[in-house]
Order: sequence, then structure tokens, then C-alpha cells
Amino acid sequence: MAAPTPDVMGAALTTSAADLFTVPASTVRHVLQVQAANIDGTNDVDVTLQWTDSSNADAVYRLAYQVTVAAKDARTMLAGPLALSAGDKLQALASAASDAEITVTYYDESTA
Repeated sequence: MAAPTPDVMGAALTTSAADLFTVPASTVRHVLQVQAANIDGTNDVDVTLQWTDSSNADAVYRLAYQVTVAAKDARTMLAGPLALSAGDKLQALASAASDAEITVTYYDESTA
């Protein structure tokens, strides 16, 4: 079996919690790094990163809550790797729409 290949995805954040991804069926998604960048040239922005646990009635757990990212700066939002199960979601939002972008590095492991 071939070794998993890391992948990356990105999204612009709004003021509503939006799904960055939902883990596919028969998969464990290993999140290696999450970074938020403030693309506003003047103002700070607060970023929240959370996951929903599909095995617990979609309970929401914050990984980073209203972390301030200075103007024209970036911050790591995850202290270590995170393994999410099939059906789990990773979500994010910002205190100001279009002021922050998020990048997620991950790889998938098949459980089938």
C-alpha cells in the first residue's frame, strides 16, 4: 500500500461558521497544520477554528477561539496534529468577513 500523500486546501473566512471540509466515508483525516492569515492591511481579525463530532450528535468543539491575528500577519491555529473521523467537519469563521484566509494541510487514511 502506498504512503498517504499530504494535501492542502484553503478558504476565505466570513463571520459565519463555514465547513472547510467533511471527512469522507471510510476515512480518517489527519490534519497536520492549520494557519490563518490576516489579509487586511490595517485591522486585526479574530479567528475561530472548530470541529463537529459526527459520532456525538454533531457536538461542536473549539480548537482555537477568537484568536487575534494582527494585520498583515499569520498564526498557526493548531498546536499539534488532529485525527478526524468519517462525517466529522472542520469549520472556521472570522470577526470580519473577507479579512482572513485559512490554509489546512492534511492527509487521508482509508479505514475500508
